[in-house]
Order: sequence, then structure tokens, then C-alpha cells
Amino acid sequence: MKKITALLCMLYGMQVMAQLKYKVGFLGAPSWPHTEWNDSNMQKMKDLGFNTMQLNIAWGYRPGDEPLNLEDVLGLPAGQRWTAGDSVYMDSLRRPGQVVERGRRLRQRIGICRKYGFRTIFHFGAPCVLYPAKEPLDQCISDEATVARYVALIKDLHAQYPGVDDLLCYTYDQNAWLCSEFGPCPRCHGVPLPQRVSKFVNRLARTWRSLNPHGIFWWEPWELSAGETYRTVDLLDSTCIGLSIHSDIAEVQVALPADRWFRNIVVQAKGRKMPVIGEVWTGGPTEEVEPYLHIAAPLATLHALRTVASCSPDGIKEYYGNIPDKEDPNLRMTGIFFHQPAIGDDAALAELARPYGVAARDVAMYWRLASEAMALYPWDVSWMAREIGRSDPAHLLTAAVLKGASWQTPSWQSTRKTAFMRTDDTAQPNFWMREDIQLRCEQAALKMEDALKVAPGVRDRVPVVYKAVFVKSMEELDGIRRRTLAYAYHLRETNLAEMARGGGIRSACKEEMKSLLEKDRANQGGSADIDEALRLLEKDSDKFFSTYFLPTPPSGKKEGWTITSQ
Repeated sequence: MKKITALLCMLYGMQVMAQLKYKVGFLGAPSWPHTEWNDSNMQKMKDLGFNTMQLNIAWGYRPGDEPLNLEDVLGLPAGQRWTAGDSVYMDSLRRPGQVVERGRRLRQRIGICRKYGFRTIFHFGAPCVLYPAKEPLDQCISDEATVARYVALIKDLHAQYPGVDDLLCYTYDQNAWLCSEFGPCPRCHGVPLPQRVSKFVNRLARTWRSLNPHGIFWWEPWELSAGETYRTVDLLDSTCIGLSIHSDIAEVQVALPADRWFRNIVVQAKGRKMPVIGEVWTGGPTEEVEPYLHIAAPLATLHALRTVASCSPDGIKEYYGNIPDKEDPNLRMTGIFFHQPAIGDDAALAELARPYGVAARDVAMYWRLASEAMALYPWDVSWMAREIGRSDPAHLLTAAVLKGASWQTPSWQSTRKTAFMRTDDTAQPNFWMREDIQLRCEQAALKMEDALKVAPGVRDRVPVVYKAVFVKSMEELDGIRRRTLAYAYHLRETNLAEMARGGGIRSACKEEMKSLLEKDRANQGGSADIDEALRLLEKDSDKFFSTYFLPTPPSGKKEGWTITSQ
């Protein structure tokens, strides 16, 4: 039986290795754009198993002055019209010196990719529109002048940057936007988005194929609803277009890869003989834990890779960025998977931890527990649950909310409501929703605590070359633990106060509230506000419960990523 199982695993591994034609990474990440495109890093990426490199970070706020649009490395083609957005960008992002410097870096990256045998992809958004977008857009894909502009830009890119194999284009997010068929644009009103965007993408893709017979124009359907994506894929030219898609409709989430939408799109693309790449986090830095860089949860990475690969896409792509010149267990786990896709959890952890010598066994346990904690964290409560490193453990003492996030895009106003529990702040969360997130946060925090109990006894046995990064991973995991506990405390305090006001046993509520607030204060590293609340609780519990944890309008004191305060 063991021989049969081993044979089946080997055959599965061979199948995955054959199907993953594209293994796409890129250097630098929004939270650390400083990674150098040098021989050492390129060799590391090649050794890990990557064979394709995205040439730019392409993130909304342009970290490190990375190009986001074609215009950032080309300027405006001769004879093309100027828009209101262009005039703004000319004063900020498209000064001639900036365009030249970005171009210099891009050529250097193309050259070193060629040296190491990597396929190359330039990632951009089109049409370039100022955000927030105001309709009718000054660059509308139903306007032939806009189409002509991007056809000309693609021709310029091919002429000025030889060595770019593929293009990756998103058409709805960041500095790219599309008119609504229900909006004021006279060209787009009443015309379904799939009809308009497919015509635009087909024109650009056919232009690229005419210039580069082996090139692929990868389209990224950010911000389209599931239904719009399905319909658009039916209308795309499968002879020259591939799909690069989030591994779930809610973008990329470590704990929720390969949802029903992703699986459907892969099947649909396969039916049309259209290549498709699934986007995941392949390393430690991610948007979910930003700005942290050292969260080591390699089993979570392995499970996401394994799940996405099981859907039989043609490739896997990093979504946020890679930093190979730092010890990154998640990234090294990606390399193990690329080389041994049928490897089991225990064997993968053992291989990953081997360089840690005498500390290997305990380091593997630390990584296992940290991975389980990342899977337990409630990423699905709200898009605002990501970037948890930016959250503030010092919450308000008003009623805990669960801040949703939403924008006026098809996906946010439809399909993503199935992926996140909260997409708006129009009503107080239900008692049971607060309790659900409280309990899930407690479970995640307990698992983080288990990991952090293992780590101190290991730290001094970790080889010196890895020690600083290991210590940093402990500090960052503890940072997430504290923020997760802050959510749990605030949510339970709110429900407890509500119960007390609703006729709960006041003495029991008082005792639990006192214990919670004391733990909360310690978690925050001290709090004058909690000190004051505790004094009132001891002096006059009735007044306490009529004063604290009451629903209130947004205060503006906790803008940003702290999901229980606003």
C-alpha cells in the first residue's frame, strides 16, 4: 500500500510540475521596494524554481517610484491627445528625468532577466485615469482616441524596451478605471461592461502579438464581478490573451485560496485553451500583514500553493513581491513546492528547517503553530482586516464596530459581499457577529501564543546567520497577537456592556469587565483611558455601563486599519 501511495504522489508531483509552465515572481514589495535586481537575487529566484519575472512592482502608491502605467516609462506618444489627468501627472510623476530614470532601471532588469533565462512581464494599468475617478472619464475605452493612444503606447514600449516578453494589464483599479454602463458617459451608457472591456483588451493584445509573435497579453480582471468576468472571458481572443487572476474573488488571502470563482475561471479558460495564472503570496511580506516583512507561516504558504495548483492553472504568480536577500521561510517553502509539489507537510517542514541544525525540530514546530494561527485569523470579516501590522492595539472605549470597506466597482457592489462579512458601516454589527470575530480572534491569538512559547527556547540555538531574522519574526508575530487580542477584548467588552444594560447579572458582568479591562490595559502597554474606566467601574458600575461601550457615530480618532474603532 505504501508503494502505491508513493507512486501516486510521484505521479501527482510530475503532473503539477508539467502543468505549472509559468512560475512568476518579482523583486521588491510595496512595504520594502529596495530589493536589488542583482546577480545574487536573480540566482536565488532561479534556484527556487521561478522562471518568469514581473519587471515592476505596479502598486497603487508607486513605492520606490516603481512604474504603474505605460506612461510612467514612455511619456506620451507623439500626436496623442492630452487629458486633464495627464497635466496632473506631468507635474508629479512624469517629469522627463523621472521617465528616463525608470526606463534605465527597466532596461537593467530586462538585461539581467535575459542573463538568467527568465521570461519577462511588464505590468500596467490602462486606461490611465486619475483616482478617484469621475465619470464621464477623460480616457474612456469606448472612445477610439483612447484605444489609439494605448495601441501607440504598446508599439512604443516594444520599440524602446526590447526583451519584454509579455504584458500584464489590469483595466479597473488603482490608476485605471472604466465607465459604468449606468453612468453619464454617452458612449458607455447602456453598453454592458464585458462588451466594452473585451474589445479594448482584444485590440491591445492583438497589437502586442503582431509585434511579438510569442508574447502573451495577460489580462487581470480586478474589480469586475464574477458574472462580468465569466462573460468577458467568453469574448476575449484566446489566441493571444491569458488570464492572471487573484486566487479568490476577494483578491489574495492566505487562508482562503481557490474559491468557487477561481475554480470556475480556470475551467472556463481551459475550455477556451487560454492560459491562466493564479496569484498567491509566495513569501513572507504580504498586503495582509503589511508593513511586517518577517512573518514566518510556511505551512500556510504551502497549503495555498497546493490548493491553487490542484485547480490545474498554467502557472502561479506572486502578487505582492519577493525579497530573496532576506531569510524567508515562506519563500523557501515555495521553492520546495516548485521542486517537489507532492511533498507532505511534515517532510516539507523538515526540509525547510534543516539549515537550522540543532534547532531544526523546534523551529519547525514554531513555524507550524504560526501557520495555524494565520489560518485561524478572521481575514474574511472585512477587507480592513488586512494590513494588520498597521492596526492600533489602543482601541476606543465606545462600542466595537467591525469596519467594512467598499468602493464603487462591480465586484465590491456584488460578488465581494459573499467574500467578506462586512463591506459597509451602515449598521452596528449583530451581537453574534461580534461574538464570532471575538472568539476567532481569541483562537488565533492563543495559537500565536503557543508559537511564541516555543520560540524563546529555540532562539539561542538558531544559527547566527538566521538569528536576527528569527528574532524579528517573533517580534512581528507578537505584534499581530497583540492586535488580534485588542480586537477580541474590545468586541467582548462591547457585548458584555450590552448584556449588562439589557438586564444581565450585573455583578457577573462587572467582574468579567474588570478582568477584561485589566488584560486589555496590559496588552496596550498601559492606558490612561482604561485606568479611568476601571475607577468608575469600581465606584459606580451602573454609571460605567451607561457611559462606556455605547454605540456612537464615527469619531475620526481611529482612521485606518483598526477595525473595531472609528
